[in-house]
Amino acid sequence: MIRRLLSPSQGSETAQPDTTERLSVLIPSLLFLIGIIAYADRQILALLKPELDRIFGWTAADYASISSWSQATIAVSLLVSGWVVDRLGIKKTLGFGLTGWSLATILHAAVRSVSGFLAVRIALGLFEGVGTPASMKAIRTTFPRDAQGRMIGLLNAAPNLAAMSTPLIVALLFPVLGWRGTIIAVGASGLLCALLWFRFARVNDSETQTSATDHAEPSALPAWRCVTGFALGKFLTDPVWWFLLFWLPDLLHRRFALEPSSMGFPLAVAYGMAGIGSILGGYAPFFLTRAGYRHETARRAIMAFAALCALPLPLLLTTSSLTLGIAVCGLTLAAHQAFATNLFGFITEWVPTRMTGRATGVGAFAGNIGGALMLHLLGQFAAPGQSMKPVFAYCAVAYILGWLALALFAPVRKLLAQSASPDLNRPVPTV
Repeated sequence: MIRRLLSPSQGSETAQPDTTERLSVLIPSLLFLIGIIAYADRQILALLKPELDRIFGWTAADYASISSWSQATIAVSLLVSGWVVDRLGIKKTLGFGLTGWSLATILHAAVRSVSGFLAVRIALGLFEGVGTPASMKAIRTTFPRDAQGRMIGLLNAAPNLAAMSTPLIVALLFPVLGWRGTIIAVGASGLLCALLWFRFARVNDSETQTSATDHAEPSALPAWRCVTGFALGKFLTDPVWWFLLFWLPDLLHRRFALEPSSMGFPLAVAYGMAGIGSILGGYAPFFLTRAGYRHETARRAIMAFAALCALPLPLLLTTSSLTLGIAVCGLTLAAHQAFATNLFGFITEWVPTRMTGRATGVGAFAGNIGGALMLHLLGQFAAPGQSMKPVFAYCAVAYILGWLALALFAPVRKLLAQSASPDLNRPVPTV
């Protein structure tokens, strides 16, 4: 199955069958591993926050400043990295980016002040922005169009596996290595992955001739409308993900008095649900098309269903049940990943290949700016005597707003107006 999804790199026509098969498994595996490391590097600070609060005397405003500035830096990096990926290629940009952000993660262990943490988080963000546009372009240029959504769903599950496994790893390493040793261990894993990427990665930077789905022709809409709809969808919905990624451990500590050593299992359940949502979000449109729906219509239906699944999130503020609290958080995270998987699938399928890096970079930039604004505002809402009800209210309706924004700028009827082709098996044109 997977050999049909991935074409070998250029110049490999003479490769032996077993070599081709190894490469077809290796590239998606490396992308998946890089996705895990990227989110583990971001999440480690949130998991260690209670301990760092105790050692450094951080306030809610200090933590909000660190997280929001790092998020804003990633956003700017995404905007630039998309252009760099399109110009310099996938392998170099992703490899050097992974090396840089892993070194920045290790440097966290050397700082002793709020300004020091802010500096290393900014350095991490500058390098980490390359991950999304490089990975999305690798999917676009390597996989057939009818498989791209499913592969995005699988790769989108990487952050969820990281969010699920990192708390367990921290719970094991923290009592033995302390917070500094734990951070160094996580950063070192990224350097090892960078070595594997430089040694074994074989990726193309131009679209391969692969079979098409029911939208073989270029979109009837101008590219700017597709990019705008994608960017607005990310701007409106990504704040929910970053809010839960950075603040869920702290919320569990506040609401249910959980300590870092006891957060592993509850967080693993919540982010495990997110991983399931990511995979289901990638595969569900495929099954709906088997039932007779047009591919893009099926995608929008899955996104609408995901938007409704986020509505119960405010229950976390009122329930005294840890089980219910984790359930609504996990459902929201699953909804986000299903929504995001299809949003990325939309942009990789409807913009020209030469623009894939820039288009995904612009959208990811918008999402991270939205996340930075959310994290900055949380410094006010999370302060003593303030209420977080407005934050939860927005999170509950964010995906409905994102769905409407995409429908406004890139309605299905316009996308499909000129996309039908009588020969659905002809190669996708390289543009």
